[in-house]
Amino acid sequence: MRTFCTSGPVDKKTCYYVERPDIMEEALDHIENWRYFTVSAPRQSGKTTLLRDIVEKIKDKYLTIFISFESYEDKDKEDFLETLVMDINRSNKKIYGKKMELIIPQKIDKIRNLIEELNEKSGKEIVLMIDEFEKLDEKIMNEFLHVIRSMYHDKEIYGLRSVVLISVSYLSGILEDNASPFNIAEHMEVPYFTKEQVYDLLSQHERETGQIFDEKVKELIWHNAAGQPGLTNGLAYDLVAKKAKGEKIITEKHFEKTLYDYLRVYIDKNISNIINKAKKEKELIMKILFEPEKIEFNIYDENIQYLYLNGVIDNCDGKCCVKVPLYYKALYTRFRPKVNGEKSEMKTLNESVKTYLRKDGSLDLNKLLERYIKYIKNRGAIMFKGRNYYEGVYQYNLDQFLSLYVEAAEGKVYPETQIGGGRIDLLINLNNKEYLIEIKSNIDEDQYEKSKKQLVEYLKRSGSKEGWLVVYSNTIEDFKQEIEEINGVKINVWFIKTNFESPSKVN
Repeated sequence: MRTFCTSGPVDKKTCYYVERPDIMEEALDHIENWRYFTVSAPRQSGKTTLLRDIVEKIKDKYLTIFISFESYEDKDKEDFLETLVMDINRSNKKIYGKKMELIIPQKIDKIRNLIEELNEKSGKEIVLMIDEFEKLDEKIMNEFLHVIRSMYHDKEIYGLRSVVLISVSYLSGILEDNASPFNIAEHMEVPYFTKEQVYDLLSQHERETGQIFDEKVKELIWHNAAGQPGLTNGLAYDLVAKKAKGEKIITEKHFEKTLYDYLRVYIDKNISNIINKAKKEKELIMKILFEPEKIEFNIYDENIQYLYLNGVIDNCDGKCCVKVPLYYKALYTRFRPKVNGEKSEMKTLNESVKTYLRKDGSLDLNKLLERYIKYIKNRGAIMFKGRNYYEGVYQYNLDQFLSLYVEAAEGKVYPETQIGGGRIDLLINLNNKEYLIEIKSNIDEDQYEKSKKQLVEYLKRSGSKEGWLVVYSNTIEDFKQEIEEINGVKINVWFIKTNFESPSKVN
């Protein structure tokens, strides 16, 4: 019986597998047209699995060599050349079941002789695929690429039909520099799964085992992993092997437990890698997380490029963003501003959430926001005075406050939740009802009008008739609430004052 693969590459015999026809067609087209190209994607994105699938499709037509430079990092030239030949023969044995007697080149330039020898002995044109190419020593890499480039101009003579270099990111200095020895290359990125591909993956399990994913769970897997192959498989595996093992239907309750463990209990390799990379650009990632839509995406900015190439951030309509919600939640938790120690002020010992619940179990959110304002009036001088906070600080403060009450009623508060192509800042789910909250800080009149329109759009997409806009401002004189009807939906606007007397003047 097959299962969800949590460590690649994927073996089709033992793991569920998603066909990726578009990217496969692009790669095969490059090879058929004698193109040399690079393939990039963050780790656990399925690039090695894809390339191995390509090997299976072309190995009878071409001499296909698939090797990895993962262990080449500290090799000198002599060791590099010897290991290269050994790895080529290992590839031949794995793919074709036999080795060749090959002469080890004495110089990197003599690699051209090795390629000629392979071509002559096999009688086939060669497709050379090299995984983890970025691990190669920079000087050796440069010489190696000069040789490949020189053969490219006589590729039919050498029989070197295609060279495919595979890495976790763009090969900096190779693709971008016009003087590069390898500026002949095309570039191909391996995208995450589409929603249809995620559902296809889950349906394979359903067909083979009879265990069913609730439709809401499928949506949650798609939303939280955003199609990232490693995360998608990881979430699904945890659900079927741990949270819902032996049960007929995998429910939303099962998923909530899996999500909790991913964010607070497990040391997931994908999330750990993202956090470690983000730590190296802490100031920038703080701005991207907590000043949303304000950091312009520019691939030539080295700091932005570093986060992008390592799969931490993405380009969202020209702005830097964290596209994978599970990554966002992990980074949000790890880098959120330190405003802890406030819980006892937010919800006192004698307060009950029942005060803010109506008879039908729905949340009286306006009444709860009145309680929030009472808290801010009492603690605002300590919380906000003299601090140049990112917008996310306010979001986290409100998130922390609401969670104390909502979770007491067995509900959930979700930050940055996908709503039909956009993201709402906070979403409350309580007793099967959703409450959408958009948060802004220190905006002008034009931005204020735009924010209301944005919230209306989110409400329409979700089918809700009422939403909340919370505006933090250091220029208003007092707290206030306004209610508007816009295009058939109700907008509750709460203005939160953040300019207070210094803490020393507060009783």
